[in-house]
Amino acid sequence: MKAAVIDLGSNSVRLLVAEVGGGKVTPVLKDLVTTRLGEGVADKGMLSQKSMDSTLEAVIEFKKRALSAGCERITAIATSAVREAKNGWEFMELIKQRAGIEVRILSGREEGELSFLGAKEGLGLKERALVIDIGGGSTELAFGCEKVQLSVSLPMGAVRWTRSFLKSDPPEAKEITALREEARSLLSDFKNRFESMKSPGGVTAVGVGGTLTSLAAISLELKEYHWSKVHGCVLALKAMEEIAGRLCRLPSPKRKEIAGLAADRADIIPAGALIALEIMRFLELGSITVSESDLMEGILLTN
Repeated sequence: MKAAVIDLGSNSVRLLVAEVGGGKVTPVLKDLVTTRLGEGVADKGMLSQKSMDSTLEAVIEFKKRALSAGCERITAIATSAVREAKNGWEFMELIKQRAGIEVRILSGREEGELSFLGAKEGLGLKERALVIDIGGGSTELAFGCEKVQLSVSLPMGAVRWTRSFLKSDPPEAKEITALREEARSLLSDFKNRFESMKSPGGVTAVGVGGTLTSLAAISLELKEYHWSKVHGCVLALKAMEEIAGRLCRLPSPKRKEIAGLAADRADIIPAGALIALEIMRFLELGSITVSESDLMEGILLTN
């Protein structure tokens, strides 16, 4: 059966069209449009009119493409920006009226568990894994083997923390230090529980979401992005340190020239990279394997 998922994220609206059957999801088409839905949430607690307009337009277009591709089922989901915004439910009603599609608002726990399921199936992992989903507004961590045993959703994301911490371009050292300290503070409770549960043999760390797929594309110096080239890319700690350092030294116009980085992500990638780096350092992860399969594939596996 052919099915589609439309994901209303804090930074972008994404489309996945896939063949689903036998517990497998085979992507046919992937696309995204950057709408920055979460940009006004951190400051004012509200979705901005501009971001809502562009998001609605993207949803209508992606629904048309899914129907043209022959999808029998279309599922729409929304994450941290919508669930935190005071006008989030109002916007979901507008989408229902204008686009004729009902959007399911995921909790942070659901987001983490679906990313865990999608990433493990996509990479074919059988061992214990820690799945890290760095989004625009939040970061989800989910740890387990066959199912999630420990999960958390934290209010740190590439869009949110660019606005909250990295106000200079390029960011100043004191801004970077403040971001790192806040990341470690938020991660401390999870770390204590994670340390007591992980086996002596270690754990496979898996990264999903736009920040980590972008960092993989940068490490591969991709001139043209394609999900199949990024899927399975391993980012070692040393490489992450080098990439994050480079991104934080350059102003946004220069970051746009970096091979593998989409121009519309240039302003928020330093914050995303620093979040990823602090997770690796604080949780003592030697590497992260990047997965293009995430919560969208997880949704298709559970529907």
